[in-house]
Amino acid sequence: MVSPSTLFAALVGLSISGSAHAQAKGQAPPKAPGLTFLYSLICTLAPPIQVGQGPHGTRVVIPITGGNFSGPRLSGKVLDLGADWGLVDRNGTFSADTRYQLQTDDGANIFIRTNGPTQANGNLHLHLNFETGSSKYYWLNDIVAVGVLKSAPGGVAIDAWQLTS
Repeated sequence: MVSPSTLFAALVGLSISGSAHAQAKGQAPPKAPGLTFLYSLICTLAPPIQVGQGPHGTRVVIPITGGNFSGPRLSGKVLDLGADWGLVDRNGTFSADTRYQLQTDDGANIFIRTNGPTQANGNLHLHLNFETGSSKYYWLNDIVAVGVLKSAPGGVAIDAWQLTS
């Protein structure tokens, strides 16, 4: 029986060497994956709490106080349950580290974690991880999702997409 770590290493090695081989032979790089829109979210925030300098940077906690989201396959509200435990590194770059709760219009609860750094234009590029026990939304547990966070009046706006092949 092959261990998961051995299998992963073999797959990564094959895909990297295959791509490198194609590029070395002058062939076009592989086609980029696509994106499928998930939702747009507006989130309200409480004033930040300055935790202070620590071993990994300056910690800032930003409480999440509510909001809503809407998309083609899911919509609902952002619960007043969660926060961003972001860090500002020594170069002044803020990186989000959130945990909060979504509740769909039909009552399903979806835990979400996001992380990602501020870009030069002030937006944040986020990696989104979902966790739910709902059979209707269970597919969210198995996707790779990305988002773009922008400032909005009283909070932030996030547009989210699923990575597709």
